[in-house]
Amino acid sequence: MKKKSKIILGVCTVAAALIGMSVWNIWFSPTKIAFINFQTIQQGSISKANDNSSIKLSEVSLGNLDRLTGYDMVFINGMGLRIVEEQRQQIQQAADKGIPVYTSMATNPANNICNLDSVQQNLIRGYLTNGGKTNYRNMLNYIRKAIDGKISSIPEVEDPAERPSDMLYHAGLTNPDDELEFLTVADYEKFMKDNRLYKEGARKIMITGQMADATRLIEALEKEGYNVYPVQSMTKFMSFIDEVQPDAIINMAHGRMGDKMVDYLKAKNILLFAPLTINSLVDEWEKDPMGMAGGFMSQSIVTPEIDGAVRPFALFAQYEDEEGLRHSYAVPERLKTFVSTINNYLNLNTKPNSEKKVAIYYYKG
Repeated sequence: MKKKSKIILGVCTVAAALIGMSVWNIWFSPTKIAFINFQTIQQGSISKANDNSSIKLSEVSLGNLDRLTGYDMVFINGMGLRIVEEQRQQIQQAADKGIPVYTSMATNPANNICNLDSVQQNLIRGYLTNGGKTNYRNMLNYIRKAIDGKISSIPEVEDPAERPSDMLYHAGLTNPDDELEFLTVADYEKFMKDNRLYKEGARKIMITGQMADATRLIEALEKEGYNVYPVQSMTKFMSFIDEVQPDAIINMAHGRMGDKMVDYLKAKNILLFAPLTINSLVDEWEKDPMGMAGGFMSQSIVTPEIDGAVRPFALFAQYEDEEGLRHSYAVPERLKTFVSTINNYLNLNTKPNSEKKVAIYYYKG
Protein backbone atom coordinates (compact mmCIF):
# COMPACT_ATOMS: atom_id res chain seq x y z
CA MET A 1 0.00 0.00 0.00
CA LYS A 2 2.82 2.37 0.91
CA LYS A 3 4.53 1.57 -2.38
CA LYS A 4 1.35 2.33 -4.28
CA SER A 5 0.97 5.65 -2.42
CA LYS A 6 4.53 6.60 -3.30
CA ILE A 7 3.88 5.84 -6.95
CA ILE A 8 0.71 7.94 -6.91
CA LEU A 9 2.55 10.77 -5.13
CA GLY A 10 5.36 10.59 -7.68
CA VAL A 11 2.95 10.66 -10.60
CA CYS A 12 1.10 13.62 -9.08
CA THR A 13 4.38 15.48 -8.50
CA VAL A 14 5.49 14.94 -12.11
CA ALA A 15 2.04 15.94 -13.39
CA ALA A 16 2.07 19.09 -11.24
CA ALA A 17 5.55 19.95 -12.51
CA LEU A 18 4.47 19.46 -16.13
CA ILE A 19 1.36 21.55 -15.59
CA GLY A 20 3.45 24.23 -13.90
CA MET A 21 5.91 24.29 -16.80
CA SER A 22 3.06 24.46 -19.28
CA VAL A 23 1.44 27.36 -17.42
CA TRP A 24 4.82 29.12 -17.24
CA ASN A 25 5.49 28.70 -20.96
CA ILE A 26 2.02 29.83 -21.99
CA TRP A 27 1.48 32.83 -19.71
CA PHE A 28 4.66 33.87 -17.89
CA SER A 29 7.80 32.98 -19.88
CA PRO A 30 9.86 35.65 -21.70
CA THR A 31 8.64 36.84 -25.10
CA LYS A 32 11.35 36.16 -27.68
CA ILE A 33 11.28 38.40 -30.76
CA ALA A 34 13.43 37.85 -33.86
CA PHE A 35 14.51 40.58 -36.30
CA ILE A 36 15.58 39.74 -39.85
CA ASN A 37 17.28 42.17 -42.28
CA PHE A 38 16.58 45.24 -40.13
CA GLN A 39 18.74 48.35 -40.44
CA THR A 40 21.14 48.56 -37.53
CA ILE A 41 20.01 52.07 -36.59
CA GLN A 42 16.32 51.06 -36.32
CA GLN A 43 17.01 47.77 -34.58
CA GLY A 44 19.25 49.60 -32.12
CA SER A 45 16.51 52.15 -31.42
CA ILE A 46 13.99 49.38 -30.74
CA SER A 47 16.47 47.68 -28.43
CA LYS A 48 17.08 50.90 -26.47
CA ALA A 49 13.34 51.39 -26.09
CA ASN A 50 12.90 47.95 -24.52
CA ASP A 51 12.76 48.33 -20.74
CA ASN A 52 10.88 45.06 -20.16
CA SER A 53 13.14 42.28 -18.90
CA SER A 54 10.52 39.75 -20.00
CA ILE A 55 10.99 40.71 -23.65
CA LYS A 56 14.11 39.38 -25.38
CA LEU A 57 15.23 40.66 -28.79
CA SER A 58 17.48 38.79 -31.20
CA GLU A 59 18.92 39.40 -34.64
CA VAL A 60 18.59 36.31 -36.86
CA SER A 61 20.85 36.00 -39.89
CA LEU A 62 19.63 34.60 -43.20
CA GLY A 63 21.71 31.52 -42.52
CA ASN A 64 19.75 30.70 -39.36
CA LEU A 65 16.16 30.91 -40.60
CA ASP A 66 15.62 27.29 -39.56
CA ARG A 67 15.59 28.54 -35.94
CA LEU A 68 12.52 30.79 -36.29
CA THR A 69 10.20 28.29 -34.60
CA GLY A 70 12.02 29.04 -31.35
CA TYR A 71 10.66 32.61 -31.29
CA ASP A 72 7.31 34.09 -30.27
CA MET A 73 7.31 36.79 -32.97
CA VAL A 74 9.32 37.39 -36.15
CA PHE A 75 9.91 40.80 -37.75
CA ILE A 76 11.21 40.94 -41.32
CA ASN A 77 12.35 44.03 -43.19
CA GLY A 78 11.43 43.15 -46.77
CA MET A 79 13.26 46.05 -48.39
CA GLY A 80 16.35 44.69 -50.10
CA LEU A 81 15.77 41.21 -48.66
CA ARG A 82 17.68 38.75 -50.82
CA ILE A 83 16.73 35.17 -50.10
CA VAL A 84 16.53 31.99 -52.14
CA GLU A 85 13.46 29.77 -52.35
CA GLU A 86 14.71 27.46 -49.59
CA GLN A 87 15.04 30.37 -47.17
CA ARG A 88 11.63 31.71 -48.16
CA GLN A 89 10.15 28.30 -47.39
CA GLN A 90 11.80 28.31 -43.95
CA ILE A 91 10.02 31.58 -43.13
CA GLN A 92 6.73 30.29 -44.52
CA GLN A 93 7.02 27.06 -42.55
CA ALA A 94 7.48 29.02 -39.32
CA ALA A 95 4.38 31.06 -40.16
CA ASP A 96 2.43 27.89 -40.99
CA LYS A 97 3.36 26.45 -37.58
CA GLY A 98 1.75 29.44 -35.89
CA ILE A 99 4.78 31.66 -35.26
CA PRO A 100 3.53 35.26 -35.75
CA VAL A 101 5.38 36.81 -38.71
CA TYR A 102 5.24 40.44 -39.84
CA THR A 103 6.99 41.61 -43.01
CA SER A 104 7.29 45.32 -43.81
CA MET A 105 8.23 47.09 -47.06
CA ALA A 106 8.60 43.92 -49.13
CA THR A 107 9.99 44.86 -52.55
CA ASN A 108 9.40 41.30 -53.78
CA PRO A 109 5.75 40.16 -53.42
CA ALA A 110 6.95 36.58 -52.83
CA ASN A 111 8.69 37.78 -49.64
CA ASN A 112 5.60 39.48 -48.22
CA ILE A 113 4.93 36.80 -45.62
CA CYS A 114 2.58 37.84 -42.82
CA ASN A 115 0.06 35.89 -40.76
CA LEU A 116 -1.16 38.62 -38.40
CA ASP A 117 -4.77 39.76 -38.62
CA SER A 118 -5.64 43.19 -40.03
CA VAL A 119 -5.97 44.84 -36.60
CA GLN A 120 -2.57 43.57 -35.48
CA GLN A 121 -0.97 44.59 -38.78
CA ASN A 122 -2.35 48.14 -38.58
CA LEU A 123 -1.11 48.61 -35.02
CA ILE A 124 2.36 47.19 -35.73
CA ARG A 125 2.59 49.34 -38.88
CA GLY A 126 1.63 52.42 -36.87
CA TYR A 127 4.26 51.77 -34.21
CA LEU A 128 7.01 51.20 -36.80
CA THR A 129 6.03 54.06 -39.12
CA ASN A 130 5.91 56.71 -36.40
CA GLY A 131 8.93 55.31 -34.57
CA GLY A 132 10.46 56.83 -31.48
CA LYS A 133 11.11 55.36 -28.06
CA THR A 134 7.51 55.50 -26.81
CA ASN A 135 6.05 53.83 -29.90
CA TYR A 136 8.70 51.11 -29.99
CA ARG A 137 8.21 50.37 -26.29
CA ASN A 138 4.44 50.14 -26.67
CA MET A 139 4.87 47.90 -29.71
CA LEU A 140 7.00 45.42 -27.77
CA ASN A 141 4.58 45.33 -24.85
CA TYR A 142 1.64 44.98 -27.26
CA ILE A 143 3.32 41.96 -28.84
CA ARG A 144 3.83 40.34 -25.44
CA LYS A 145 0.22 40.94 -24.41
CA ALA A 146 -1.90 40.64 -27.56
CA ILE A 147 0.16 38.44 -29.87
CA ASP A 148 2.20 36.24 -27.52
CA GLY A 149 -0.67 36.08 -25.01
CA LYS A 150 1.41 36.56 -21.86
CA ILE A 151 -0.28 37.93 -18.72
CA SER A 152 2.72 38.99 -16.61
CA SER A 153 5.18 41.90 -16.82
CA ILE A 154 2.96 43.99 -19.09
CA PRO A 155 2.60 47.72 -18.36
CA GLU A 156 -0.25 49.74 -19.84
CA VAL A 157 -0.10 49.56 -23.64
CA GLU A 158 -1.01 52.65 -25.67
CA ASP A 159 -1.96 52.92 -29.34
CA PRO A 160 0.62 54.28 -31.82
CA ALA A 161 1.25 57.99 -31.29
CA GLU A 162 1.62 60.16 -34.38
CA ARG A 163 5.07 61.65 -34.42
CA PRO A 164 6.31 64.31 -36.85
CA SER A 165 9.27 63.19 -38.90
CA ASP A 166 10.74 66.67 -39.31
CA MET A 167 12.25 67.88 -36.07
CA LEU A 168 15.42 68.73 -34.25
CA TYR A 169 16.44 66.35 -31.51
CA HIS A 170 18.89 65.87 -28.67
CA ALA A 171 19.76 62.98 -26.37
CA GLY A 172 18.53 63.27 -22.80
CA LEU A 173 20.99 65.00 -20.49
CA THR A 174 20.51 62.62 -17.56
CA ASN A 175 19.72 59.52 -19.66
CA PRO A 176 21.27 59.58 -23.15
CA ASP A 177 18.74 56.95 -24.29
CA ASP A 178 15.87 59.40 -23.78
CA GLU A 179 14.58 61.32 -26.81
CA LEU A 180 14.12 65.07 -26.66
CA GLU A 181 12.36 66.40 -29.76
CA PHE A 182 11.78 69.97 -30.95
CA LEU A 183 9.54 71.15 -33.77
CA THR A 184 11.15 74.58 -34.16
CA VAL A 185 14.64 76.04 -34.07
CA ALA A 186 13.46 78.51 -31.42
CA ASP A 187 12.36 75.68 -29.10
CA TYR A 188 15.63 73.84 -29.62
CA GLU A 189 17.75 76.92 -28.93
CA LYS A 190 15.72 77.61 -25.78
CA PHE A 191 16.53 74.07 -24.62
CA MET A 192 20.23 74.65 -25.34
CA LYS A 193 20.26 77.96 -23.48
CA ASP A 194 18.34 76.55 -20.50
CA ASN A 195 20.91 73.76 -20.21
CA ARG A 196 24.01 75.87 -20.92
CA LEU A 197 24.69 74.15 -24.22
CA TYR A 198 24.31 77.29 -26.31
CA LYS A 199 27.41 79.44 -26.83
CA GLU A 200 26.75 82.98 -27.98
CA GLY A 201 28.60 83.76 -31.20
CA ALA A 202 29.92 80.21 -31.60
CA ARG A 203 30.01 78.42 -34.93
CA LYS A 204 26.99 76.31 -35.83
CA ILE A 205 26.99 72.77 -37.23
CA MET A 206 23.95 70.89 -38.51
CA ILE A 207 23.80 67.08 -38.60
CA THR A 208 21.40 65.13 -40.80
CA GLY A 209 20.92 61.78 -42.52
CA GLN A 210 21.13 59.60 -39.42
CA MET A 211 22.46 56.22 -40.56
CA ALA A 212 24.01 55.64 -37.12
CA ASP A 213 23.70 56.85 -33.53
CA ALA A 214 25.10 60.39 -33.64
CA THR A 215 25.01 60.97 -29.86
CA ARG A 216 28.78 60.76 -29.34
CA LEU A 217 29.45 62.96 -32.37
CA ILE A 218 27.07 65.60 -31.02
CA GLU A 219 28.70 65.46 -27.58
CA ALA A 220 32.20 65.77 -29.05
CA LEU A 221 31.24 68.81 -31.15
CA GLU A 222 29.54 70.48 -28.17
CA LYS A 223 32.69 69.98 -26.08
CA GLU A 224 34.65 71.74 -28.83
CA GLY A 225 32.43 74.79 -28.38
CA TYR A 226 30.08 74.42 -31.35
CA ASN A 227 26.33 74.92 -31.35
CA VAL A 228 25.06 71.64 -32.79
CA TYR A 229 21.70 71.22 -34.55
CA PRO A 230 20.77 67.57 -35.27
CA VAL A 231 17.84 67.27 -37.71
CA GLN A 232 15.73 64.11 -37.99
CA SER A 233 14.82 64.20 -41.71
CA MET A 234 15.40 66.12 -44.93
CA THR A 235 11.84 67.31 -45.68
CA LYS A 236 12.09 70.55 -43.67
CA PHE A 237 15.87 70.68 -43.73
CA MET A 238 15.94 73.66 -46.10
CA SER A 239 13.74 75.75 -43.80
CA PHE A 240 15.80 74.72 -40.77
CA ILE A 241 19.10 75.51 -42.48
CA ASP A 242 17.80 78.91 -43.59
CA GLU A 243 16.96 79.77 -40.00
CA VAL A 244 20.08 78.32 -38.39
CA GLN A 245 22.61 79.65 -40.96
CA PRO A 246 25.24 77.00 -40.11
CA ASP A 247 28.94 77.14 -40.80
CA ALA A 248 29.03 73.45 -41.72
CA ILE A 249 26.76 70.49 -42.38
CA ILE A 250 27.52 66.86 -41.55
CA ASN A 251 25.47 64.56 -43.77
CA MET A 252 25.60 60.96 -42.57
CA ALA A 253 23.38 59.55 -45.34
CA HIS A 254 24.79 58.12 -48.55
CA GLY A 255 23.80 59.34 -51.99
CA ARG A 256 23.31 62.89 -53.24
CA MET A 257 21.58 65.75 -51.47
CA GLY A 258 20.47 67.23 -54.80
CA ASP A 259 21.29 70.27 -56.95
CA LYS A 260 19.06 72.64 -54.99
CA MET A 261 20.95 71.92 -51.78
CA VAL A 262 24.32 72.12 -53.55
CA ASP A 263 23.47 75.54 -55.01
CA TYR A 264 22.40 76.75 -51.56
CA LEU A 265 25.61 75.55 -49.91
CA LYS A 266 27.69 77.24 -52.60
CA ALA A 267 25.81 80.52 -52.26
CA LYS A 268 26.20 80.52 -48.47
CA ASN A 269 29.76 79.09 -48.50
CA ILE A 270 28.76 76.26 -46.13
CA LEU A 271 31.12 73.32 -45.70
CA LEU A 272 29.67 69.84 -46.28
CA PHE A 273 31.20 66.83 -44.51
CA ALA A 274 30.23 63.24 -45.37
CA PRO A 275 31.48 60.71 -42.78
CA LEU A 276 30.97 57.02 -43.55
CA THR A 277 28.93 54.44 -41.67
CA ILE A 278 30.47 50.97 -41.97
CA ASN A 279 27.91 48.17 -42.16
CA SER A 280 29.95 45.61 -40.25
CA LEU A 281 31.48 45.09 -36.83
CA VAL A 282 34.39 47.44 -36.22
CA ASP A 283 36.83 44.56 -35.60
CA GLU A 284 35.82 42.82 -38.83
CA TRP A 285 36.13 46.02 -40.84
CA GLU A 286 39.58 46.83 -39.44
CA LYS A 287 40.82 43.35 -40.40
CA ASP A 288 39.32 43.46 -43.90
CA PRO A 289 41.98 44.61 -46.41
CA MET A 290 39.28 45.60 -48.92
CA GLY A 291 37.41 47.91 -46.56
CA MET A 292 34.30 48.41 -48.68
CA ALA A 293 32.71 47.10 -51.87
CA GLY A 294 32.22 49.04 -55.10
CA GLY A 295 28.51 49.81 -54.72
CA PHE A 296 28.97 51.04 -51.18
CA MET A 297 31.93 53.15 -52.26
CA SER A 298 30.00 54.87 -55.06
CA GLN A 299 27.01 55.70 -52.84
CA SER A 300 29.00 56.73 -49.78
CA ILE A 301 32.02 58.45 -51.31
CA VAL A 302 31.60 59.28 -55.00
CA THR A 303 28.07 60.73 -55.01
CA PRO A 304 28.56 62.90 -51.87
CA GLU A 305 31.76 64.26 -53.41
CA ILE A 306 29.74 65.22 -56.50
CA ASP A 307 27.76 67.45 -54.13
CA GLY A 308 31.03 68.95 -52.91
CA ALA A 309 31.33 66.96 -49.69
CA VAL A 310 34.78 66.75 -48.12
CA ARG A 311 36.39 64.21 -45.84
CA PRO A 312 34.53 60.94 -46.65
CA PHE A 313 36.04 59.49 -43.49
CA ALA A 314 34.97 56.19 -41.90
CA LEU A 315 33.51 57.35 -38.59
CA PHE A 316 30.75 54.94 -37.55
CA ALA A 317 30.84 51.14 -37.26
CA GLN A 318 28.88 48.41 -35.55
CA TYR A 319 29.27 47.10 -32.01
CA GLU A 320 27.47 44.16 -30.39
CA ASP A 321 25.70 44.51 -27.05
CA GLU A 322 25.30 41.83 -24.39
CA GLU A 323 22.32 40.31 -26.20
CA GLY A 324 24.20 40.08 -29.49
CA LEU A 325 22.29 42.97 -31.09
CA ARG A 326 24.27 45.40 -33.21
CA HIS A 327 24.41 49.17 -32.80
CA SER A 328 26.16 51.74 -34.99
CA TYR A 329 28.30 54.11 -32.92
CA ALA A 330 31.17 56.47 -33.61
CA VAL A 331 34.56 54.75 -33.32
CA PRO A 332 36.22 56.69 -30.44
CA GLU A 333 39.70 57.19 -31.92
CA ARG A 334 38.28 58.07 -35.35
CA LEU A 335 35.80 60.49 -33.78
CA LYS A 336 38.67 62.43 -32.23
CA THR A 337 40.39 62.69 -35.62
CA PHE A 338 37.18 63.70 -37.41
CA VAL A 339 36.36 66.51 -34.98
CA SER A 340 39.94 67.77 -35.22
CA THR A 341 39.60 67.83 -39.00
CA ILE A 342 36.39 69.88 -38.77
CA ASN A 343 38.21 72.36 -36.53
CA ASN A 344 41.02 72.69 -39.06
CA TYR A 345 38.68 73.25 -42.01
CA LEU A 346 36.58 75.86 -40.23
CA ASN A 347 39.65 77.66 -38.90
CA LEU A 348 40.75 78.26 -42.49
CA ASN A 349 37.98 80.88 -42.76
CA THR A 350 39.69 83.10 -40.19
CA LYS A 351 43.34 82.15 -40.62
CA PRO A 352 45.41 84.68 -42.63
CA ASN A 353 46.58 83.37 -45.99
CA SER A 354 50.17 83.97 -44.94
CA GLU A 355 49.78 81.31 -42.24
CA LYS A 356 48.18 78.66 -44.44
CA LYS A 357 50.26 75.72 -45.62
CA VAL A 358 49.50 73.20 -48.36
CA ALA A 359 50.80 69.63 -48.39
CA ILE A 360 50.61 67.51 -51.55
CA TYR A 361 50.73 63.76 -51.04
CA TYR A 362 51.35 61.49 -54.03
CA TYR A 363 50.12 57.90 -54.14
CA LYS A 364 52.26 55.66 -56.29
CA GLY A 365 49.87 54.04 -58.78
